[in-house]
Amino acid sequence: MKTKLLFNAALAALIFTACSSEDTSRNGNAENLKNEFSEGNLIELRQNNRDNRKQYFTIEASGESVTVSSEKGVKITVDTRTLTVNGRPVEGPVQIEYIEIFGVADMVATGMPTMGVKDGEVTPDSEVSPLITGGEFFVNMTTEGGENIDDGASYTLAVPTELTEGGENNDTGGMIVWTGEEDENGDVVWEQDTDENGEPRDIRVDNGRYIMEMLSFGWCNIDKLMVVEGERTDIWVDVPDGFNDTNSSVYLAYQGGGQNLLFDIQSFNYGIDMFEQLGGYVPVGAQFNVIFVSGAGNNWLLAVKQVTIVGNDVIVIDASDISSVSDPALIGILSSLP
Repeated sequence: MKTKLLFNAALAALIFTACSSEDTSRNGNAENLKNEFSEGNLIELRQNNRDNRKQYFTIEASGESVTVSSEKGVKITVDTRTLTVNGRPVEGPVQIEYIEIFGVADMVATGMPTMGVKDGEVTPDSEVSPLITGGEFFVNMTTEGGENIDDGASYTLAVPTELTEGGENNDTGGMIVWTGEEDENGDVVWEQDTDENGEPRDIRVDNGRYIMEMLSFGWCNIDKLMVVEGERTDIWVDVPDGFNDTNSSVYLAYQGGGQNLLFDIQSFNYGIDMFEQLGGYVPVGAQFNVIFVSGAGNNWLLAVKQVTIVGNDVIVIDASDISSVSDPALIGILSSLP
């Protein structure tokens, strides 16, 4: 069954007003735009957005705990007694490089959906499932001379739960620590971080904050696996000719489900030229915003369809649904989705 649902009037108006004059002059010309994209556009757009979200803090390694606060109010506390380089204690200035990602709009802009491996470590054959997140983070520390601080340094992120609460997915219980590494395309798949006994490391909630204690650098995440109850189904997304998993992405975000869950349809079936989500974890009856993105030059190519899943759906993205939008317009549109 094909589901051909268009933007509602409010969303269409938002696209019109959010796009710059350069953007709107090219809207409706997706047939031409798709001939201009290159495989690297989407990767570059995502990486630029990650770079633009970097925050830097300088602390003093003086043998005491030091706390700094991020733009979103996350408190980063570092036990400077544990900072070493090649096993040698560090003294003096230390720079913290930090990224925080909250909400569907930032997840799409940075290419950071919440998909995690159910069990074990990430492999090419790993089964992945959607995660409900309390925030995605990147942390690294270097000395004044640019040397990387050793893993094993003790630091804590205290993250306000209100940043990801809302809708049906506002339960703060059951979160654990997840970590991930970027592949050559910048994609990150999350795996559970475990203790010395191989058990997942729990995250406690204290005074409205998630408390995540870390001993390693890189990407980390506050998450739990999404539990899908009731009937589930497979779905397909039909995109215009020329678009596939090398130059575009398709995401699902719950309507009214808050801003703390985004999962991507990772598989593309070249036999039928469609993205497909198999495995039966898309719930029948759920209302989703289906988000398609690609890149053309410095702009995004964006389409959103609002759908209610009925079972074995084929969701069609037509060329006429796709708009060329800037970074600010993309964030504005996706932040305003129902």
